[in-house]
Amino acid sequence: MSVPARSTPSLPAPSRSPRPSPARTPATRRPLQEGKPRPKSQPKRRKHHLGFFILSSVLVGSIVLGLVSLNALLAQTSFRIDDASNQINSLSQEYLQLTREQAELSAPGRIAAWASRHGMRLPDVIHFLHVPTSARTAPAGEPDSLDLRALALKALAERQQ
Repeated sequence: MSVPARSTPSLPAPSRSPRPSPARTPATRRPLQEGKPRPKSQPKRRKHHLGFFILSSVLVGSIVLGLVSLNALLAQTSFRIDDASNQINSLSQEYLQLTREQAELSAPGRIAAWASRHGMRLPDVIHFLHVPTSARTAPAGEPDSLDLRALALKALAERQQ
């Protein structure tokens, strides 16, 4: 058996008078129809704001620029370190070469050969003179240091005349 259809309430006819603004009138409800679900309101799509796009672009761009500049600074530092290590290696090799050369030039055999080529020779007799450090420590029979200086000056003066 079927159920008879119900009559729908009739809506009042639209009037020709000006409509009041929606903000001033109380919200009207539509009567629910039985058997039909209430229509779901579709969610409002938010518009993409230009400000968000600009802010995110500036933020991402500054991060990328920072990373690129940091990478460039690290590369420059790496080149400086390589140059400094190469300079250290060359200077250490030069130091070793100069040390060897200095050792060869100051060798006693080389100095003796150079002296003999220039007419120098070792003395036959070597005399050692002991000079006292102060007058108090000088023995009683020997002259003190002032007398030795005077004797040395006298000998120099005689040679020059």
